[in-house]
Amino acid sequence: MYKISFLVVDDSATIRTLVDRTLRLIFAPENVFLAEDGRAALEILRSQKVDIILSDWNMPNVNGEELLYEVRNDRALQEIPFIMMTTNGDRDFIIMAIQLGVTQYIVKPFTATEMERKIRASINVMNRRQEQRYALPEHVATLRVNKKSFSGQLLDISRTGAALTGMKFDPVIGLFRMAELELKLLDPNGLEQETSLLSGLFGRIVRLEAADTFHPTSLDFQLALYFHPGTMERDVERQLGKLIKWLASKAPDVIAED
Repeated sequence: MYKISFLVVDDSATIRTLVDRTLRLIFAPENVFLAEDGRAALEILRSQKVDIILSDWNMPNVNGEELLYEVRNDRALQEIPFIMMTTNGDRDFIIMAIQLGVTQYIVKPFTATEMERKIRASINVMNRRQEQRYALPEHVATLRVNKKSFSGQLLDISRTGAALTGMKFDPVIGLFRMAELELKLLDPNGLEQETSLLSGLFGRIVRLEAADTFHPTSLDFQLALYFHPGTMERDVERQLGKLIKWLASKAPDVIAED
């Protein structure tokens, strides 16, 4: 169905076998690689093509946190979706893992349906990255989740999603929650008020990760939204299309060498 490759990392042979069997049954993947700890996983990652990682957190040798650190700090690997499998469902622990760069998490014991849902969300992230994306000029981005508003900076936007940064983490912001995005352009001369560029754009939060920082207690984070075209109002869809067209017209056709 999806010709992608999985890497399953767990020190339990039983868990590896069960996850392997489920992946092959549901997704008919190109490959499923198995590793008993983070050390073996890194060897596979540096020699094989892997699209999605499912990893335990508590393992000998190189544990899940150490594996995640290596993945997120390797340019060749850092964009791979990382699904954490853990027995720890404590909210603070989950928030910490998300800040470290976990794409999705699933608490053991879990069902095949739960695992499938997490993987499909990760596949959506992969597909969204293939869309052509554009950076915006100076602007204000406002995200609303459960009636709370957060101001941040839009990193890029496409017809199917957007990436934002510059916000402080709040427990109300969670994976798979719906959020509303509003964009306002800033007048470069400071003579006019902000001009509303796009509003009423609803998306589902599909990724949360800590922003690059040297401070271990920082709450700065980045998130990604997925826009589902089938649920988007026509007027909003037209506004988004006009914005994408305008941004595309501002991008050079060729970036020449110096």
